[in-house]
Amino acid sequence: MAPKKALPKSVAAAEELGLKPMTSFFDAAAVRGRPKLKKSNAGRPSAVEKALPPAPAAAKQAAATAAPATAAPAPQKYKQKRKSWSKGPGLEEMSAAVAAWGLEVAKPKKDRVSMTRFAAQRQIPLTVLQTHVTSNDEKRIKVGDGPGKKPLISDDIQKVIVDCLVRRDRGNQGLDVTGSLDLLEEVAPHLTRKMLESSWRRTARPKYSERLTKPTAAQVTTTKRTAITPAQQWRWHKVHQGER
Repeated sequence: MAPKKALPKSVAAAEELGLKPMTSFFDAAAVRGRPKLKKSNAGRPSAVEKALPPAPAAAKQAAATAAPATAAPAPQKYKQKRKSWSKGPGLEEMSAAVAAWGLEVAKPKKDRVSMTRFAAQRQIPLTVLQTHVTSNDEKRIKVGDGPGKKPLISDDIQKVIVDCLVRRDRGNQGLDVTGSLDLLEEVAPHLTRKMLESSWRRTARPKYSERLTKPTAAQVTTTKRTAITPAQQWRWHKVHQGER
């Protein structure tokens, strides 16, 4: 039978053999989970700043008044408005540019100006000018046509209808919505009543809101009341006063 191993006689000898004392079994158990986060001192005054005496009120006020004077004012940004090339001054510029480009294309190739430089001279975006002067008929945009879906009622028809309504209103023969749609049906018979009503309410009326009045239905008792002119009123009073 092999003899038993002798126990180490010192703590150092026990550590060399990988042995631990019996007291380590009764140590505090390790806490499970993530370790607690340490608080950050970023933005907090340091111990040196805390020890400094507070600045006098006069010095604080001087620093507050001097700061805006030294700081440069921030540049003010302006939102650039979108320019329409289908009406107003934009339409005139685009028409002149398309006509000038037609003359430019007629020149010999060596004497022509590039389209990029031509657009910069006319102050028109290159992509917008290209869509108006391209040789492809399918992709070319006609001068005066705006982007997006075209209205059911053309601008010419809208102007004619609005002029008719304004004249009838001045002659005390104004029309309501139903009468306006009857006029539109005569000018555009290829469109249905529902299409005309939708286009009239959404496109024509908001566009010419300054010229058109709100549609109202005249009552039977008040019809033609405003048709009495001062001359008619004077004759009526003259006749009634003569009978007395």
